[in-house]
Amino acid sequence: MKRFLILLICAGALSTACDRDRYDEKSPVDAALYLDAAADRCDIQVFFKREVENRQTSLAATLSGPVDHPVTAVLHTDAADVERYNARFGTQFSMLDPSHYELSARSLAVPAGNVSSEPVTVDFKALTELPADETFLLPVRVTSDDIALLDASSTIWYLVKQTSAITTVADLTDNWISFPTLDQAGPQSDLFNGLKAVTYEIIVRVSAFNQAVDISSVMGVEQYLLLRFGDSGFPRQQLQVQAGSNKFPDADDVLSLEPGEWYHLALTYDILSGQMQIFVNGELQSAGTVKWSGDEINLAMRALYDADPTGNASLGDAYQFFIGRSYDDNRPLQGEVAEARVWSVVRTQQEIWDHMYDVDPASEGLLGYWKFDQAGDGSIVRDVTGHGNDGVAVNPLKWNTSVEVPQLNK
Repeated sequence: MKRFLILLICAGALSTACDRDRYDEKSPVDAALYLDAAADRCDIQVFFKREVENRQTSLAATLSGPVDHPVTAVLHTDAADVERYNARFGTQFSMLDPSHYELSARSLAVPAGNVSSEPVTVDFKALTELPADETFLLPVRVTSDDIALLDASSTIWYLVKQTSAITTVADLTDNWISFPTLDQAGPQSDLFNGLKAVTYEIIVRVSAFNQAVDISSVMGVEQYLLLRFGDSGFPRQQLQVQAGSNKFPDADDVLSLEPGEWYHLALTYDILSGQMQIFVNGELQSAGTVKWSGDEINLAMRALYDADPTGNASLGDAYQFFIGRSYDDNRPLQGEVAEARVWSVVRTQQEIWDHMYDVDPASEGLLGYWKFDQAGDGSIVRDVTGHGNDGVAVNPLKWNTSVEVPQLNK
């Protein structure tokens, strides 16, 4: 079976951690100076969308242990450090022009008996003037005449790029998204009912598949039309659809996906023909016929109950549209998401491939579109179609703003 392309966070030198075995010669008990931002790795991605004008981060001069005298640290931004990085990783990055960054201070003081200076702000500015999809390098190196350096962590390289790729995603670990307007009778929920066809799309990176439970819920309605990983009798990491009493496709280890990898997932279904398809990264993974009970799909089922409780009294809380949850709290997604969409049409493979990472919010048949790119918006995930079906997280959302999801279709 054809292997599916895997979205990578970064490639080449960007994914290479810096060596941690090159230190000045000194006793293990001697204190040494380093940059806190470089404690874990030497390079930090500063990736941003086209409309972002400014971005800030911070760093501090830090000692591996206190000393009995004050320490003065000096920060440098030298082109020679760019050449050193390029030679080491085989890249050809240019140094970021001074017009695009500013350090709030160059001299940092670590008082006697302390282990850290006050933080310095690194202000990246006029970012919209940078060319798209080109990486620039800003090295910040610390020196001192008062103490030895922890050499491997004395320089941080900021990789600065205005990118057309997705750079912000929401972390749904121990969290999930509900849609209150879809549970209430009205014009907003009416959009999601009486459907003859459906397409789900979402970009997902599962951090871990919990082997203690059978299911990782992706999106949809439990016991009705749900896209998920695993189930009783299925490989834990297999992408699978529950469509009423049907489960599609059959259990197959070959269809398992991997944790820690980005995938664009799409489900299409036409109830008239019964044709169901699953796409992974724009490639057809599974196709077959699934019989539908009834003559329409109602994703806002709780709204029907709200409008006529006597006619739909059997509908419980499980019959709700969620992202990252189904039935109860014990089937979480445990991962990050972006670009979730629901359509009232069957999207073609070409349409899915062409628009995996972005689509016009006014597209015909687009019922709901949650980009998950609005970090700082609390627990709300905006529906960018303008239909007003905003998602609400059960807990305040955690945002990852330092990713880059490369676009396989570019």
